[in-house]
Amino acid sequence: ALGKEMDFIRNYIELMRIRLAANVSVDTQIDIRADSRTEIAPLIFISLIENAFKHGISPTEPSFIRIHFSESPSQICCEISNSYHPKNQADKSGSGIGLEQVRKRLELTYPGRYEWNQGVSDDGKEYKSVLSIRY
Repeated sequence: ALGKEMDFIRNYIELMRIRLAANVSVDTQIDIRADSRTEIAPLIFISLIENAFKHGISPTEPSFIRIHFSESPSQICCEISNSYHPKNQADKSGSGIGLEQVRKRLELTYPGRYEWNQGVSDDGKEYKSVLSIRY
């Protein structure tokens, strides 16, 4: 159930907040009822959130992460944006394997029923991922 999935995500975000430096801002907005019974594939959003914490934080520069979930009568929307700090060539943690796994799961679970846009802003300072799943 979507309500249970949001509980897991809230707990994950709170756990990650403990590890953050003071120069990191994390804003979350979850516009989904706690008792929502909408069925969703488990852990479908967690890789996107993990990526924001893994790649959106600089040890030296001010950084931000914004996470917003919403539900309408026919779809769920997950919007995540974070400061963009590209990895250097030697760091393989930014290889995109995690995002490819998310895409494969979406194709298997929600073929033709999702829209996922992601990328770096024109000024190169923000990475944004917007995933909408229709049901």
